Amino acid sequence: MRNGTDLNELVARYLADLERALSALPASRRRQIVDDVSSHIVAGRAALDTEDEASVRSMLDRVGDPSAIAAEAGAADLRPRVRWADALVPWLLLLGGFIFIVGWFLGVGLLWSSSTWRVRDKVLGTLVLPGGLFGLVVLGTALPVSISRCGGTAPLGQHVVVHCVTSGFTPPAAVAISVLILALLAPLVVAVHLERERRRA
Repeated sequence: MRNGTDLNELVARYLADLERALSALPASRRRQIVDDVSSHIVAGRAALDTEDEASVRSMLDRVGDPSAIAAEAGAADLRPRVRWADALVPWLLLLGGFIFIVGWFLGVGLLWSSSTWRVRDKVLGTLVLPGGLFGLVVLGTALPVSISRCGGTAPLGQHVVVHCVTSGFTPPAAVAISVLILALLAPLVVAVHLERERRRA
């Protein structure tokens, strides 16, 4: 037999599940349903001959499954539907740039047309290293480098004096490596974040 605290926690978990199932409804309507069900549970517990775990669970079963209550209240019809194409979005943003860059733009289009992600997630997916890992390749080839041009002349019989002119700038190796590592990790982290949000939805 469980004590009263444990039974209260059992009821609290039931009500929390109900509130999650009703999350698509307006807050006022959701609170009204939860309050009505909570009052029904209080009355049901008071009518029990013996209040133990089995009797409380049986009473909650009679109240109804939270998802069934939410469906009856119309919450299921209001929840945004997750499209199958959403599963492609993190991969297209990460690797689509290699498909003639068109794949990345397709991923951005699917991202913004979906209701699965919030606006801040869409901004992250769009602005964090555009092109995904293809953007890393472009960045690697675009890093500044210094170029030296040498030449020289000398009168006949004398040593040639060579003059070299260096143009451009080569960043320190540590800076260049840090930039490339950051450019590698940023799209990976964003893709993982978008996938987690999709699974949560």
